[in-house]
Amino acid sequence: MEIKQIGYDKFSIIVFENVYNKDELDLVWQETNFLCHEHKLYPADIVGSALEEDGSPKKKNKGIWLDDAFKKGISNYLRLYKCIVDVMDSNRDTFVKNDINLKLFYHTNMDSTLLSYYEDKDYYKAHHDESCYTLVYYLFKEPKKFTGGDLTFTEIDQKVNINSNMAILFPSWIDHEVDKITMPDNVERYKSNGRFCFSTFFAMRY
Repeated sequence: MEIKQIGYDKFSIIVFENVYNKDELDLVWQETNFLCHEHKLYPADIVGSALEEDGSPKKKNKGIWLDDAFKKGISNYLRLYKCIVDVMDSNRDTFVKNDINLKLFYHTNMDSTLLSYYEDKDYYKAHHDESCYTLVYYLFKEPKKFTGGDLTFTEIDQKVNINSNMAILFPSWIDHEVDKITMPDNVERYKSNGRFCFSTFFAMRY
């Protein structure tokens, strides 16, 4: 796993590249392929979304809350992502020295994970998450069968080009969006050819 902290004016993000090894990736793909079906994934109005002023969802995609679908000990992803938390713990002093706001991450004591799947014309408009910190992990087949889908922090107009097997930790309050996905017509739908994002929301329970 390769780790770097990128500092912006008011906050920093932690980027994790090559998060899982081949055997771990195989486990994540097994679970992801199992869930990638139009009858297992739910639309935005059911799974939840930030809302427009008129109450309509700001996103077009499908997803499922892993905490509802599996017990934590059964889900491959919910077991494996703890390695990222371990890396955060082992680098605590360095990360907080570079960005004191990260103290908030280390005070979180609960989390939940949403698997989102994006195919042609799917997107998520600028929004913020109702948690303390958000960890997003990206997974897609290579060579990539779509364009778009990158992450942009809209308040500072900063785009992050995503890679498969890459994760980003950022403060949930910063507005961010997902570029619209474009896929060729000849690519099969619901065959895991799109963009997967595992979003873990870290919060505090008092």
